[in-house]
Amino acid sequence: MNLKFRMFHTANAKLADGYSRSDLLSISDADFERRHGFIQWAFPTIKRTRQFSNAPTLDLTSAIWLSERQDVTDFLEAMTVRFLEFLASNNHWKSHYNHNHLRISRAIDSLRVLHSWELSNWFYNKVIELAGDSFEQMELSNRYWSRHVSSIHDRIAGAFVGLAIGDALGAPVEFSPRGTFEPVTAYREGGRFNLPAGAWTDDTAMALCLAQVLINNEGLEPTRLLESFCNWAEHGSNTSTGVAVGIGQNTLRVLGDYRRNGYLEALPFGSKNDGNGSLMRLAPVACYAHDDVDQAIHLASQQSRATHASRPADQSCQVVAELLCGLINGRKFDELWLAASKRNWGQAVGSLFGYNYTELNSDNVAAGGYVIDTLHAALWSLSNTDTFEKAVIKAVNLGDDADTVGAVVGQLAGAMYGYASVPVHLKKTLIDERKLYVTSQFLSSRT
Repeated sequence: MNLKFRMFHTANAKLADGYSRSDLLSISDADFERRHGFIQWAFPTIKRTRQFSNAPTLDLTSAIWLSERQDVTDFLEAMTVRFLEFLASNNHWKSHYNHNHLRISRAIDSLRVLHSWELSNWFYNKVIELAGDSFEQMELSNRYWSRHVSSIHDRIAGAFVGLAIGDALGAPVEFSPRGTFEPVTAYREGGRFNLPAGAWTDDTAMALCLAQVLINNEGLEPTRLLESFCNWAEHGSNTSTGVAVGIGQNTLRVLGDYRRNGYLEALPFGSKNDGNGSLMRLAPVACYAHDDVDQAIHLASQQSRATHASRPADQSCQVVAELLCGLINGRKFDELWLAASKRNWGQAVGSLFGYNYTELNSDNVAAGGYVIDTLHAALWSLSNTDTFEKAVIKAVNLGDDADTVGAVVGQLAGAMYGYASVPVHLKKTLIDERKLYVTSQFLSSRT
């Protein structure tokens, strides 16, 4: 945690070029133009700036802390309005290049990470509106603006946070036979682990572990991944309640093998090898490597082998990684599915391409822990709905391994429809939603 952020936002310290946080909201147009360092404090980003070496840079912990504070959210919204007022009152920035273009880039990027893609996109469109006919001169600057506000970031948030939403919706009815519970329509408390409404389980916890390793190491390092999984299982890190729940037999055995013998890949363990544990947490690899499908497939396989000595699990992760990358980049599911069907898969994964999912009813869909059943159920739920919410609700109401089927379809539907399309009630009451959203934007920072 960067303590300078805490001082600036809680102690009103005059760190922003001599200004406190409250000062910035009433800064004059002349000082807005003349001063430079304050903008780094008003709109901090992940990337370090060369011009101001003392400017704060967002690390993941600091970004989560900032995004969770309502006063910071209010400040960002007010500072966005102040920036637009400055642009509306001045014309000198309406040119081929102006130093305010860098500030616009910074604001777009910062707002997306700390607040929402929606506010970032709104600000960007206001800039276009204010630029008027002069916007055509800003082609070079707009390459950066449009990249920072690309809907790819929204679909990455959809894939990652969508996983948690599906997990949290399904958790209370996990292990319940289909038709034995009141249909799920929203978060509810209870279930085998007696969780509060909006809480999630091992699916999301392990996805957070995977995401943090990718972010902190700029790639996947098996030792750090397994250490992170152990820290979750042993100490409750990255959980929604402070306690690790839902740890399967296969995962416990693998983490024990790692602790005792240092094994970095899972050893065979009967039918438990073919469980869905590596698929349920997959989204971070596609969010991280969405622009390089070969890398995403490699990472998907690598993270699967860390805990599952299973070809069906490995190849299921590869299939979904390929689908997620395509969806994140705005491609249609049908064309992605057709392309994937032409690859040389093993018998188990290959069988998934033999169905017309829209012609199946729920009687033909199993939702158990076998990875092929889980993926089959997720594909069926996705294929027979037309919104994110409908897809995850259909999935979790299949019962049985409801949280994981929900998590898998949540990844796919989130990447397909984007996070902006997710109903507010599913965002607002999801435990640690801000942590999950900000983590997704750190994963997407390579865009």
